[in-house]
Amino acid sequence: MEINAVKIKSCILNNNEREITELLKDGLDPNLEGGWPIRLAARNGFYLIVKSLLQFGANPHLLSVAGASTLQLAVYSGQNWSGDKWSFLLSYCDSSQLADGAAVAIIFQNSLALENILSTGRCNTNIPTSLTGKTVEQLAKGYKLHHLLTCPDTQNQSSTTPTQSPRCSRQIQTDTRRTSSLRPHHPHRNLSPSVARFFHQTANQTSLTSPRNSMVVLSPSRVHNVTT
Repeated sequence: MEINAVKIKSCILNNNEREITELLKDGLDPNLEGGWPIRLAARNGFYLIVKSLLQFGANPHLLSVAGASTLQLAVYSGQNWSGDKWSFLLSYCDSSQLADGAAVAIIFQNSLALENILSTGRCNTNIPTSLTGKTVEQLAKGYKLHHLLTCPDTQNQSSTTPTQSPRCSRQIQTDTRRTSSLRPHHPHRNLSPSVARFFHQTANQTSLTSPRNSMVVLSPSRVHNVTT
């Protein structure tokens, strides 16, 4: 059955989870055209649509033109990170993918998402992340959020799955409340070129095609203001 992409996009943007599920039952490919449906839903914070697409076989690790994953876009959206609404998506991610999500959470000041990612006990905070080449530890220090990584179970992570202690959980909750005022996005903050590409090409896209505007590519070893 041929399903119009415009209709799919409209259903997602209107957060019509029931209609998307019906389309999936009628034969919609959940990985249509490189998997843009799940990324579009994630970018808008529509976790129920993301969940439905995953249940029908969507691959959350297919990347956008700008190199963004479903998790990174869900974190960027800033929506529905209170509680465990995105836990199903976190369960699909390995330690490096969680680290990439944590990097987005730090850069765009989404402390609730960062708390959720760290609470999995599987986020490797000491490997270079794809957006910046810096580790989660380095980014947290640079953005003055290192206090969120002070619990032993969120440092020096490996592929194991340690259990977070109640003391650390309480500490993260306290620190999250302390930084809750930082949650709104700051699109004009200083961004490295790779982060700027993620922001401009993915977060600000009005369509799902590659944008035509060019960027000023600066030295990746420093952080600069980047404009289009």
